[in-house]
Amino acid sequence: MTAILKKLAPQSDKQAFWLSLFLCLFICGLILFVVSPITGLSRNFGAGNDGYIQLARSLVAGDGYIFEKGGPPVFHRPPLYPLFLVPVALFPENLQRFIIVIPQSILVGFIGMMIFKIARQLYNQKIAVIALFLFLINPWVYWNAKNPMTAILQTLLYLIFIYLTVSEFFEIVDLSGLIKKTTLWLRGPTIGIFGASLALTHAAMLPIVFIFIFILFITALFRNRRHLLPALIAVIVAVCLITPWTYRNWVVFGRFIPISGGGGLAYFNGNVHWDFIEPQPQKQGESYIDASLRVIGIIGTEANDIQCKGFKDIKYEDLANVKMAEDIKNHPGLFMKKVILNAIEYYFPALTKHFLAVKVISAEQMAITVFHLFLWIPAAIGIFYCRRTGLLLSGGILIYSVWYFPFATFIGHSLYTLGTIPFLSILAACGIAFFFRAVLFFNRSS
Repeated sequence: MTAILKKLAPQSDKQAFWLSLFLCLFICGLILFVVSPITGLSRNFGAGNDGYIQLARSLVAGDGYIFEKGGPPVFHRPPLYPLFLVPVALFPENLQRFIIVIPQSILVGFIGMMIFKIARQLYNQKIAVIALFLFLINPWVYWNAKNPMTAILQTLLYLIFIYLTVSEFFEIVDLSGLIKKTTLWLRGPTIGIFGASLALTHAAMLPIVFIFIFILFITALFRNRRHLLPALIAVIVAVCLITPWTYRNWVVFGRFIPISGGGGLAYFNGNVHWDFIEPQPQKQGESYIDASLRVIGIIGTEANDIQCKGFKDIKYEDLANVKMAEDIKNHPGLFMKKVILNAIEYYFPALTKHFLAVKVISAEQMAITVFHLFLWIPAAIGIFYCRRTGLLLSGGILIYSVWYFPFATFIGHSLYTLGTIPFLSILAACGIAFFFRAVLFFNRSS
């Protein structure tokens, strides 16, 4: 087994790309062409894909940004991923289930390449290989790769954006030895392009983009004013790329919605999930969305007022947002307790059963908990052993995930955690390498 792994181990970024790409194609193909016919699972995209493929199909058909012909315009799904799916939607629907694996696997290839590149530059070749293998043994990578969900694209864009901004930051503070230098005049446009792309993939990424660019600007202002230009160009490019979609939302809905809505509903989805926030949280047999509508005060049901997990009518979006602001203002203590529990459940959903309104733990929740413990335990060692880079990578995990904590209930298939797995895999690889190095040293000393 060790000999096989050594032969598979990539020696360069390019090899990491091809290994990740072909492994993703192989495993997704195995699921679709072997597991699916035998078990009946994954024969189609299913109802829980959040509507991205439906939006792509509507765009191809010329019906506009809607889920179905004659339906209302959509405001709770950002545009980049549906546009990414347009080439897939050009094929007959019975083939889209298989075609989507190709572009998604290419994205996984680039994610693997970025993990290898970052780990090699921060540490060494051995840790880069271990980190890549830890990412590639994650079964939820392949579940997301074979479905029309944003997680894969969002993860890649986050990695690239963070890599570019941190590289620029290290240049400003003269720590460029940690990350390979990039050409100065390219930094501003590339940071802006990838930042806007990240934000247009998921609204939770919008604050990340502008906070990072703001940090670059302030750091350059006080440390090295030669680097003010990339930061200024980055923010101009990002704003210019986000503005057309913001203008579309203003024209269609008469509201300032920079990326997408849905925050109020997601907030109350989180409230009713726990048994200590709302007087009447989710009941047994009731969907969490129906419970949220009841708590918000909307007389209706998920079947009538919700499409692909968002409101059909913008007036309900306004109501939910107002109620959300009131709830946070009136119950700050409960809000913080919810944020902490959401943060735990984000990675370890089997550990929060005592606090749930509906106390059910699925096999998938247990599997996600076990797998994340498998990553987090050595990652904690990695953070302690390599404090400077460890804190940097753990910061990358927190910055990505913290924007979900006020909202997220348990979301299956590691959908929300996937964007943090690359950095977590690198930290875990560092911890594993340190552990074996310590064992080897102990054996030699004995």
